[in-house]
Amino acid sequence: MFSLIVCTVDRFDQLERLFRSLAGQRHADFEVIVVDQNLDDRLRELIDRFSLDFTIRHIRSPKGLSRARNNGMAVATGDYVCFPDDDCWYEPDTLSTAAGLFSAHSELAIVTGRTLDAEGVASVSPTGETRLALTRWNYLKCGNSNGIFVRRVALAGIGGFDENLGVGSDSPFQSGEEADFLLRALSAGKGAMFFPELIVHHDQVTSEYGPRQVERARKYGRGFGALMRKQAFPFYYVGYRLFRPVAGWLAALARFNFDAARYKRAWLMGILEGYAAWPRWRKS
Repeated sequence: MFSLIVCTVDRFDQLERLFRSLAGQRHADFEVIVVDQNLDDRLRELIDRFSLDFTIRHIRSPKGLSRARNNGMAVATGDYVCFPDDDCWYEPDTLSTAAGLFSAHSELAIVTGRTLDAEGVASVSPTGETRLALTRWNYLKCGNSNGIFVRRVALAGIGGFDENLGVGSDSPFQSGEEADFLLRALSAGKGAMFFPELIVHHDQVTSEYGPRQVERARKYGRGFGALMRKQAFPFYYVGYRLFRPVAGWLAALARFNFDAARYKRAWLMGILEGYAAWPRWRKS
């Protein structure tokens, strides 16, 4: 059985789309744990309606994505746990594919998959079409939290999501929690592999460079900088990850694309801020 931990706040239509896709799953042995971070009861009608199609367990949680996922994991009963966003959706065979992969690969604690938009184009994270064993060096191209499926028995050795990382946390570090989860799993000796045939859908993240996107880039950059410091990546790796936004910033300036330049600079500054602040935050 699968436990799908769906953390949600301020959304309705996208969550309904996810629920419709779950009602059509070929693998029907699953529960949905809705971790509700809304202050009202906007989800009651939706949950009541889809409870006729599959098991839904409705719990409440304070805001913070990592905190909410941990609260969901605490009550999960399935053999496998996964973390679909409230604005993603599944293919009819997503769960059956994941179940088949776990059955065929008993050595793996985690399988990850691709996230594609409705037209089949990679979205959220760039991922390839070749199976890859996850390593400390390729984790960024091996899926995102939507595409992480983990054996529940392995969670005791991995731990939950770091609540100092991720959207809505009390820290400045508003990303990096799923990468940290995967890296800790690898450090604990858990086998993990990326499978391109395992597909979750998510709309494209906007490519605009408005003030909101620039602000988000800085917050997410802080999370990535904190992640690299926490995971003690070597200086050459940190340097490479800093070089990329520097090069993008300078290239955007050379093209007189000042909106893109502001975005690249925000990401760069966020990484530097997160890398510098992580030790002080953990000691406070």
